[in-house]
Amino acid sequence: MHIYIILSLIISAIGLIGTIIKRDMILKLINLGVFQSGNVLFFVSIAYKGLSPIITLNIDKYSDPLIHSFLLTVVVIGFANLSLMLVFIMILSNKIKTHLIDEIEDKISRG
Repeated sequence: MHIYIILSLIISAIGLIGTIIKRDMILKLINLGVFQSGNVLFFVSIAYKGLSPIITLNIDKYSDPLIHSFLLTVVVIGFANLSLMLVFIMILSNKIKTHLIDEIEDKISRG
């Protein structure tokens, strides 16, 4: 189980570093999705205990389905946020004709 926690931290770090380093807004959104996936994997790996309370009978230690349902909500809301940000980037790139943050800042500062 520890391998999943380590893997989730690596995935989150890759997404966070990519979000900070990349200058293209669409690549930043992709890296935000990677960061969110790493966080969801981290919480799922913490909540998972190896047994399902629905299928297995006479068990003392089981995974809590409430945490998994919360994480499903996090995934859905994260997808909605990413798609809304993509729409905003599309509108902005149609007006300014670029996805690069440096060029957008230059064009906005020039007026």
